[in-house]
Amino acid sequence: MTYQFINIAKQQGVAYIQLIDSKTQNEWHAPFIQELRDVAIYLRDATDIKVVVVGSSADEFSIGSRLPAIVEEDVPQQYQTVCLATEALELWAKLPYPIIMAIHGQCTSLAFSFACIADIRIIAEDVQFAVPELAYGLVPAGGITQRLPRLIGKGAAMSVLLGQSTVTAEEAMALGLATTQVTREELWQSACAEGLRLSELSTLSLQYTKECLYRGSELPFEQGLRLELDVYLLLQTSRDRMEGVQAFLEKRKPHFIGE
Repeated sequence: MTYQFINIAKQQGVAYIQLIDSKTQNEWHAPFIQELRDVAIYLRDATDIKVVVVGSSADEFSIGSRLPAIVEEDVPQQYQTVCLATEALELWAKLPYPIIMAIHGQCTSLAFSFACIADIRIIAEDVQFAVPELAYGLVPAGGITQRLPRLIGKGAAMSVLLGQSTVTAEEAMALGLATTQVTREELWQSACAEGLRLSELSTLSLQYTKECLYRGSELPFEQGLRLELDVYLLLQTSRDRMEGVQAFLEKRKPHFIGE
């Protein structure tokens, strides 16, 4: 499929998604958000994907919304754009595949909300996370008020959201917002390498582990444990489980088929 602001490539079960709007530095205007939504639907319905890797070919990962411009728009249009962004982000959040994001430069506003959806965030040393909405009399949108506290804790998230300060690479690593820091030159290659590593694992194991983590975190502890045990038992009878055992006995790499 061809898009104006986003490029998609697939290889060996990995979907490579790049934000390519260098002219606006991947601004979250309505056409861009619509494409992001369409890509999420495409990924959701695909049957040959195990992992998703997201990056940007622009100088910045994404500047998010141009808030001064949005303030000047009428309220209905502003609200409609934010609703579209929230819908797109929810579609991305519900994808069953592990999502890896390679983030550099500015990751601001709704782009920061997008980054919170990733399961693995690999950052460059020049990354700058920011939530400037409060300076314009707005509330951060796109689910960041709910997802960021779940990632780094309520107190740290409150400091980031209310402090209006830029979160640097060093701070992101300290907060647990990022998993790995590399140079700008190594960023995309590192994310792709991690995607390939995960693609060699069982599709069922990847998807059910992600489900246990996210669904379990929203359940009482005992119910989360029950979910984990139920999934463990379910996968014991899968063909991928049998292949994993056989590969171990034969001292070779397993060839999982997602069944």
